[in-house]
Amino acid sequence: MNATGSGIRFDSVTVAYDGNVVLDALDLTVEPGEVMALLGPSGSGKTTALRAVAGFVR
Repeated sequence: MNATGSGIRFDSVTVAYDGNVVLDALDLTVEPGEVMALLGPSGSGKTTALRAVAGFVR
C-alpha cells in the first residue's frame, strides 16, 4: 500500500505569545502514512505545535 499526501514538516518553527516564546526552533518531519505522538510535560508546546499544524497560529 502506498501512502499519499504531503506529510508535515516544521523547519525551525518558533511561536511566541505576547513576547513569550512557547515553541522554540521546532524541527519535525512526519512522512505520509507515518503515525507519531507528541509527548511532554505541561507547558512544553504540544498544543501550540498542533495549533500550528492546523493553521491557528503563524
